[in-house]
Amino acid sequence: EPKAVFCDKKNAEVYAYCNLHGLWKADVK
Repeated sequence: EPKAVFCDKKNAEVYAYCNLHGLWKADVK
């Protein structure tokens, strides 16, 4: 999954962090 490439962890916070950086579009706010 893309999150594994852009994000090292599968945390909701990391999802939001990557989303803020435009690396991965996450549905988690």
